[in-house]
Amino acid sequence: MNNIYLEDVNIEGFKSFSEKTNMSFQPGIGVIIGNNGVGKSNILDAIVWAFGENDLGRIRCYEKEELFFAGSKDYPPASKIRVELLLRQGWEKDAPGIQLARERTKNGEDQYWIDKTSYAREAFRQKLDAYNLRHCLETIIRQEQINDVIQLNPWQRFHYIRQILNLESEEETAGCIKDIIGPLFQRYMSYLIPLGEVRLDAISKNGQKGLEIEVNLPGNRLRRAHQLSGGEKSITSLALKLAVFHQLESPFFLLDEVEPSLDYTIHKSMQAFLKDVADSKQLIMITHLRSTIALAALRWRIPSMVSEPAGTAHPL
Repeated sequence: MNNIYLEDVNIEGFKSFSEKTNMSFQPGIGVIIGNNGVGKSNILDAIVWAFGENDLGRIRCYEKEELFFAGSKDYPPASKIRVELLLRQGWEKDAPGIQLARERTKNGEDQYWIDKTSYAREAFRQKLDAYNLRHCLETIIRQEQINDVIQLNPWQRFHYIRQILNLESEEETAGCIKDIIGPLFQRYMSYLIPLGEVRLDAISKNGQKGLEIEVNLPGNRLRRAHQLSGGEKSITSLALKLAVFHQLESPFFLLDEVEPSLDYTIHKSMQAFLKDVADSKQLIMITHLRSTIALAALRWRIPSMVSEPAGTAHPL
């Protein structure tokens, strides 16, 4: 399935969405903008929830009740959540689509559909596997998580890559890092630090494999991952995560405000980086940066919940 992308998202009753709301996206880069606190991240939560995510922590909840719109002066609490996704299997207007839907009621009933056919949860997941969509839950990066892979020690970092790619052995993981992830990571970093050099090195100590990251910054300043500044850690971690994600079969990446700690120079370099990533993967991004917004094929603004219903979104 080449060139598959997420075209439509319909959300009703989920978190801050009081009424049915539609957002459409195109191949390439799409952005969601709006003031802090209006529920932009809830859109990404809704997408991964529709793909079957049940880990409340990954969709920023403590209790299941928090998935439901809690009510407001103008809108009653939601008794049902429904999220519908349309994925297009090609960039042509008449390309076939895949319709996914998930619905949950307050009494705990959970239902899944693919192309209007109802499936039990396990059968739904198996059907996603057949469409090569089983990794769509994993390719999301949130602002508060961007540095987590850099903060790991080399042994934990190696295990993270092996686990997320579901590789059978340490030898297979080391080979993937050397031959596939490493070159792609270097290419991404060539945009973000044009005069720097980076290297991924699969190391071994006491029979245990680890992954060391070395960055040679302009001025011959050699740094390991834990020695980088905040902004340097952010761009290094982002490039590494997307190089790893690229090995998964998800057709899109969800990025939730991953740029704020970057300086102005990197913002400009990041445009070339994002264009490269979007050449083969759809990017759906929450952002405040004009440099990123300028790249978007279609932009969605989520208005203030004070002045309009929470479930209203406007294309720009």
